[in-house]
Amino acid sequence: MRAESSFTIEAWDANGRAVGVETAAPLGGAFIVRAISGGDIEGRSEVLFAGAFNEKHGSGTYVAIDAFEGSIAGRTGTLAFWHANTVARGRPAAGGGVLHIVPDSGTGELIGASGTGEIIARGDDHTLVLQIEFDDADDVEIDGEVLAGEVEAGSSKSEA
Repeated sequence: MRAESSFTIEAWDANGRAVGVETAAPLGGAFIVRAISGGDIEGRSEVLFAGAFNEKHGSGTYVAIDAFEGSIAGRTGTLAFWHANTVARGRPAAGGGVLHIVPDSGTGELIGASGTGEIIARGDDHTLVLQIEFDDADDVEIDGEVLAGEVEAGSSKSEA
């Protein structure tokens, strides 16, 4: 089902950290708080944000993870979603933005939530759009090939 609402930024706290490599699109990070209301989604999210932006050319990319609490389509709980987007010379880049609900991140009535979506920003108007589904089954089957932590650990293993 489709759920959408507008949101405002209540807080933007740049973390002040800098990387040691200088590019034409400097990297930065922030902690953001969003207030989401006026539609199918009501609540707030706390966001970890990282981006790179070239102000001269209006080009950049961001990645972010939201921890949401509130209600979606009348269901109350919490969940996490990640999103990213790129602009090139002030226009959305090919491929546009992406948003995915983090699997098994839901609590309360949002347990079993999955889906995709997008964040639309037009000037000061911001909209969160979710294509969300719910799997209310209690039985969970775990793929024995992939366990928590193995993805990161596997990428740092060296062959001897």
